[in-house]
Amino acid sequence: MKRLGRGLLAVALALGFGLSAASAEAPALFAQTGPAEGSYTDPLPATIAVSTYAPPACSAKPCPLLIAVHGMGRNAKSARDAWKAAADQAGFLVLAPRFDNDQFPSRLFQQGGVRGEPDKAKWTFGLIERLFDAARASGRVAGNSYTIFGHSAGAQFVHRMMLLMPEARIATAAVANAGYYTLPALTGERAYPYSLKGTPGADATLARAFAKPMLVMLGDNDIDPNHHQLNKSRGAEEQGPTRFARGQHFMAAATEEARRLGVPLRWREIDVPGVAHQQTGMAKAAAAELFGAH
Repeated sequence: MKRLGRGLLAVALALGFGLSAASAEAPALFAQTGPAEGSYTDPLPATIAVSTYAPPACSAKPCPLLIAVHGMGRNAKSARDAWKAAADQAGFLVLAPRFDNDQFPSRLFQQGGVRGEPDKAKWTFGLIERLFDAARASGRVAGNSYTIFGHSAGAQFVHRMMLLMPEARIATAAVANAGYYTLPALTGERAYPYSLKGTPGADATLARAFAKPMLVMLGDNDIDPNHHQLNKSRGAEEQGPTRFARGQHFMAAATEEARRLGVPLRWREIDVPGVAHQQTGMAKAAAAELFGAH
């Protein structure tokens, strides 16, 4: 069995999980320049496919890391490919994990495995943090933090991670065209995943989450109330008839909660003109905001 990087091994041991031979023998992430397909075995336990891209500019020096989280189609390759041109221009690495439906149904993917699970170490959100450690073990990742982007179902995953795990090493998050949101409220009629009611979240958690930069990106043409993938549950419908309306409702709720707590809100709503429910268009807009790539 090959030796794991000390960082990843320490994380696994600290969480009290064992490591399988598969995790030790998997090829190192970013072992080559260009696109690559690999896998990552997490102590959850779960083994996931991982699509990566290292642009030529990152062949001789460490580069910042962007983690791209796919939507309901669960296509990690397309999530990665949507960022390749920007990575070439701005010089950053791209890593896209695949949360397959068998291991990660909606409860574990979009909702992070939070309901009924008080142990944060068992939430799916923690897998992203450990995957970051695996990426850093390659020696090709610069810095001690990462940027994360999620589109559609991936946006659901990312904003819930920001709300419930603000201690994660995320420098900036961008969430685009989420189907519905977990409102930053601790009380009310609707429990998680429609609000933070029933989770370990508290005022201190919210204040810490509001202090981290997040872009809430809304395609201004994502306004089809009958889109085939739009969540039509009662709790989602209460947030608005379309993804665009629900995103605006989410930001209004966040603004009100930050005011109640008396803390600054470092989240920004960005309306993207002419884009509907399209991952590529939203990734391009996010690349301009996050990396200055056009």
